[in-house]
Amino acid sequence: MQHWLLFLLEEIFSFQSKTCNKKYNKYPIQQMKPICSKQCLFTIKIVVICVIWYASSCAQSIVNKLTLQHYPYPLTVTLSSLVNNAIYTVPLSRILNVKFQSVSTKYLTWVILPIAFGKSVALASAFFGLWKVPVSYAQTVKATLPIFTVFTSRFLLHERQPTKVYLSLLPIVIGVVTASLTEISFNLAGLLASLFSTFVNSCINVSIKKVFDDTGMNPISLLNLTSQLAAVILFPLWIFQDGIQIFTGYISDSNDSLPDLYFVFLLATSGLCSFFQNLCSFILIHQLTTLSFAVSNAAKRIAVIAISLFIFKNPVTLLNCCGMMLAIVGMFIYNRIKHPGRENLHRDEDKPALIKRDPHRLGFGHFTTSDSDVRLISLAQNA
Repeated sequence: MQHWLLFLLEEIFSFQSKTCNKKYNKYPIQQMKPICSKQCLFTIKIVVICVIWYASSCAQSIVNKLTLQHYPYPLTVTLSSLVNNAIYTVPLSRILNVKFQSVSTKYLTWVILPIAFGKSVALASAFFGLWKVPVSYAQTVKATLPIFTVFTSRFLLHERQPTKVYLSLLPIVIGVVTASLTEISFNLAGLLASLFSTFVNSCINVSIKKVFDDTGMNPISLLNLTSQLAAVILFPLWIFQDGIQIFTGYISDSNDSLPDLYFVFLLATSGLCSFFQNLCSFILIHQLTTLSFAVSNAAKRIAVIAISLFIFKNPVTLLNCCGMMLAIVGMFIYNRIKHPGRENLHRDEDKPALIKRDPHRLGFGHFTTSDSDVRLISLAQNA
């Protein structure tokens, strides 16, 4: 397992040395120093962004778990998450120079609205699962996304995958099953809710691909629109569930877990963490190749699991940890097979292998859509 962790770290940060030693060895020796110097500066920027990304993601997961531990209102947390999502995409769009796009009423009703409904269901299920199970186990269950995505695409889009792609899913299955059987804080309702959330997210992925193809809508614009619609869809259910429960609690004054200023502070903190997480994600998506971003995302998931185990001190066994890591490594193997060879992941041979755009700057404008955008949209603001 230590070998895999070292390999993941090498995949993320090895582009500097490979760029200087291999990609630029055709240049005269006097040109090597400026090129490597600029590349080192770019590497430092990417590392800083990754650190902020990891920190904000860990903080958001921990804050969400703390909120649900003290205040058992998963629908309230879900609604707040959607509202924060809609609010923070406005400054996010300005930072990244993204213009919100409009669609026809017919397209909004028949295509966007079902996606928003699925988003509200998936997010509510994810928070319910997080309420019932530890953060580490919830993150492990999310690793099943490639499984659902592959089979959803097979049955809905009739996309056939090579045999090796199906075989790459086996470590994920074995890892999740092992983690489930050895999870000391196992909860069946939490497992089913997390699996259902992941399944709905895989269906959303397929639908979002169609939206991007039909409208050319920017991912941030779509994220803003679906979050607003999802919040409106969820609001009536919130009134009849958490709303009435909170109101009754205030009237009878018999509930010790009623929302207070600390609850509002936790929700606001989660929203702020989400903003930085999404900002860093969008920057990295368009600076790194799909494979590189997938590797970084796998390392981030490992960081969230490790930090959550340290913070909450959840009892785990060695076999349980092995199951978690196997599931995460399985995600990496899946992405590795889906996007083989870093040499094929960039257009310009003179550019570093892990970089999509100009390696000397972190551009913020006119982003294009990628497979990573699809995954980000469906999973943004997830529990």
